[in-house]
Amino acid sequence: MDIKSYIKRRYDRFTRTLFEMVDDHSTDAIVSWSESGKSFIVWNESEFCRNFLPSFLLFDEMSPFIRLLRQWGFKKIQSEPWEFSSEYFVRGHPELEPPPEAFEFERPSKEVSARNVERLKEMSAAIRKRQAKKAKKQAKKEAGLHKGERDKSYCMNK
Repeated sequence: MDIKSYIKRRYDRFTRTLFEMVDDHSTDAIVSWSESGKSFIVWNESEFCRNFLPSFLLFDEMSPFIRLLRQWGFKKIQSEPWEFSSEYFVRGHPELEPPPEAFEFERPSKEVSARNVERLKEMSAAIRKRQAKKAKKQAKKEAGLHKGERDKSYCMNK
């Protein structure tokens, strides 16, 4: 499977799930279509995050949800209440989808990839260094405890 079809499948799954969630009239007090039907509104953020996001999208915070919306071309209309729109997400039209070029994936250049690899190596080295420091500190702490126990027993035996 090529990357383009993979991305399209992910987009389709996300928007289909979102469409079902927004289109469900029993949840209109929490999330619903706007009056125009060209955007949707999250009316009750805490309820939405607690009861909808985990069952539909496997997380329970607004920020990853917003990142996903942006990733798929949604725009934030307003923050309170949260309102989002996309020209391909319209009430009554679940069949709408972006043109094929929206799913194009451009691989990073070799230079960018090499820089990213170097950054990852640096980050990994820094993490290993921190872990080694913590382990050394913990070992010293434990050695000090054992020494303290020996000192106590020495004092008690005198």
